[in-house]
Amino acid sequence: MKNNIIKTLSLVALMFVFSQTNAQKVGHLNFQKVIELLPEYQTALDEFQLFQASLEDELSQIEEEYKKTSSLIESEQKKPQPSPTRLKLLQQKMEKYQVDYQSLSQNFQVSLNEKNKELLSPLRDKVSLAVAEVAKENGYTHVMDSNTLIYSDDKFDLEALVKAKLNIKEKPAIPATNAPGSVNGMGTGR
Repeated sequence: MKNNIIKTLSLVALMFVFSQTNAQKVGHLNFQKVIELLPEYQTALDEFQLFQASLEDELSQIEEEYKKTSSLIESEQKKPQPSPTRLKLLQQKMEKYQVDYQSLSQNFQVSLNEKNKELLSPLRDKVSLAVAEVAKENGYTHVMDSNTLIYSDDKFDLEALVKAKLNIKEKPAIPATNAPGSVNGMGTGR
């Protein structure tokens, strides 16, 4: 009987040691917030907004040319003897503007998404690398984004450690209308 108790206690102790060595340590941080705190983030955001404005300007220019051509057609039609050749050329010009506008409109969001990815991928990679280094240095097996958690204990928040690794000093948040992930913002593509 004493032998069975010793075997049982040894087995329990072994299971306890085994469970402790395989324990998973899970940390979390607000990935988006860390990206937004990077100094190069504002540069990327400014470049994105300039790119977006240039696409919007292209659409506006096409709209203006379309309106001018439409006015020219109306003027030509009001003449006592409108030129059929001129009307046909103006109609063709309007059709070209319509095709150009539709094409640019359809590619607008795709172009914005590609630019977003181009500008933010290096920032995401930089933060991901820092997160991996902090996790390994502190014995974490998994790190999750705080935005997807329903509950998390603050003692497992790695944000301060990651910011320190990246030499980030806290700064005021970017207004929500310009912040990535907002309707008009860049988003992280995660």
